[in-house]
Amino acid sequence: LDVKPDPEPEPEPEEPINTKYIEAIYAPNSYMVVPGQSVAIPVLKAYAIWNIYSNRLKGEDFSSGTLEPVVIWQDTPGLIQSTGLISTNGEDSQMAVATSNNVGNAVVGIKIGGEIRWSWHIWVTPYQPEKEAYGKTYKYDNDNDGIIDYEWMDRNMGALSDGTKATEADSLAACGLMYQWGRKDPFPGDVRFRKTNETDVNYFDSKPIYNAQGILLTEIGKEGGTGVRSIQTDAQEETSSLYRIIQNPMTIYYSNASYNDWFISAGVNKCDTLWNETKGKTPFDPCPEGWRIPAMKNDNSPWQGLSNLATEYSSLGAFPFAGFRYMTVGGCLKNSGWQTTLWLANITIGYNGMTNGNAYTMGINYTTTGGINIRTKDVSPRSYANSVRCVKE
Repeated sequence: LDVKPDPEPEPEPEEPINTKYIEAIYAPNSYMVVPGQSVAIPVLKAYAIWNIYSNRLKGEDFSSGTLEPVVIWQDTPGLIQSTGLISTNGEDSQMAVATSNNVGNAVVGIKIGGEIRWSWHIWVTPYQPEKEAYGKTYKYDNDNDGIIDYEWMDRNMGALSDGTKATEADSLAACGLMYQWGRKDPFPGDVRFRKTNETDVNYFDSKPIYNAQGILLTEIGKEGGTGVRSIQTDAQEETSSLYRIIQNPMTIYYSNASYNDWFISAGVNKCDTLWNETKGKTPFDPCPEGWRIPAMKNDNSPWQGLSNLATEYSSLGAFPFAGFRYMTVGGCLKNSGWQTTLWLANITIGYNGMTNGNAYTMGINYTTTGGINIRTKDVSPRSYANSVRCVKE
């Protein structure tokens, strides 16, 4: 009697990839809007992110939840005139954001089922880099081979000036906003130039921000407040960092002093790809459509050759000394008027061949003799919040 072996079991069908979601996660996280105009933002990205990254976002299903547009903060009362839904067709809805005739910055979000599921930076400015309107762009060759490697914006993300008027007020307006490496949501910088590199752990005097009703949002560091606050990431390991940053865009997360990244998820102390994908711009990149965080080319820094700087003005425009937010003591403001630091997408590798929670930057600062020191390939902990200047994709 022939005994036939049991047939091989049929393979489990793979869950089909939602190509619409794959495309949607790469939609921009910021919009440049001319004062007085409006923008329609597809909310599909929120659904796509929570689907594609469901293993890090508790697998929550909010597909039947009610949509609610919100203003999270604005740096000028009344900058955002209104928010609303163009339709209420779930993931295919659009959020309409109308601006006033002022310039400034805001962060708006979409609540679904009562929770913030995604947020976007609204940069209200007449600057239109593609048209070189109210500003310009700079083309740059970083290895002197005669081939243009980058096309730069002439200002930092969120800047309200290009900083070339050589006045303190203009330079302060040109500082723009600050970002932790890998995060899409910005934070306000220093309200003034302190012109020192001394650290004051209790200094949180940032540019004022307001809620939708124009009420001032306070910042008092680790102690809380109604606006930007600081929380040590590893004190909340029960919740993934990705979940927290999406739902809390006004919170600065930082690690303990033994590790330099803010990202902790189920024992993983870093996420190296948030701004650093081989194929280019990532889903968490803060730059507007068509622009991205700069990355190295030709084994060089994007700013390679930008040396012997006599002032903070250069062949790539002005680099105002915005300072940064200091991770070691919980996000205090430091070094404004003395230093600027700008992020690259690239991460650093330690002596053991492992990534170490740092990323590459360009740093410029005054020396003790009053000169200018420029480091086109410097390093910063990813928990720090530094400036961003975008390049064309």
